[in-house]
Amino acid sequence: MADSAFKDRIKGLSYLGAKALFWPVLKAYMTVKVRGGGHVPRRGGFLLAANHFSFVDPLLLGSFLRRRLWFIMAEDQFEKPVVKTFSRLMDVIPVKAGAAFRLAPIKRSLTLLKRGRAVAIFPEGRRSHTGKLLPAQPGLGVIASRAGVPIVPVAIVGTRECYPIGRTVPKPGSVTLYVGDPLTPNEGETPEDVGRRVMMSLAALLRDNGHEDYVDEAALFPAAGA
Repeated sequence: MADSAFKDRIKGLSYLGAKALFWPVLKAYMTVKVRGGGHVPRRGGFLLAANHFSFVDPLLLGSFLRRRLWFIMAEDQFEKPVVKTFSRLMDVIPVKAGAAFRLAPIKRSLTLLKRGRAVAIFPEGRRSHTGKLLPAQPGLGVIASRAGVPIVPVAIVGTRECYPIGRTVPKPGSVTLYVGDPLTPNEGETPEDVGRRVMMSLAALLRDNGHEDYVDEAALFPAAGA
């Protein structure tokens, strides 16, 4: 127990250290703004759900939102030694691509949420190669349905342009995090329904703030567009 508490303390200090390092660098390099930051709960467990275009997305969320976040991240990223070491220090929850119902990451996420922690997930399950929102994978809905905690949608705008897939070095630009009203899973709602509602909220945040070009309704909700 003492050993576990010591590891948690080290990881907590590592997170604060990373935040202190990346905040000024990202702020200067990308001109980052947060809109609606007051929607982030000050205490208690919640799921943060954000769209995903770039490797820099988790760094921005962790640096500029006031709560410490435990990220769910694709397991294949752990193959990179630097990313693996950094992710372990940040207490990242690895999940295998295409294995949304694997028990271990779900149990870990639920344990953190029940302890009042904030777990961050990219519901699309991967970075978007199209520059548009992608449909949600089941993982978000499964965790949200079991945890019964609020889901805070965050629409990330600008990383698609500053650091898209295929670009080696990010370029300067403007990034905005639009934080929406928390959503609550409804009784009887399926994981697919929860995921769809979260993506609808992200799409609405983008449209309402003048970023319709991030949303392709037919691709985002293929069943509806069929």
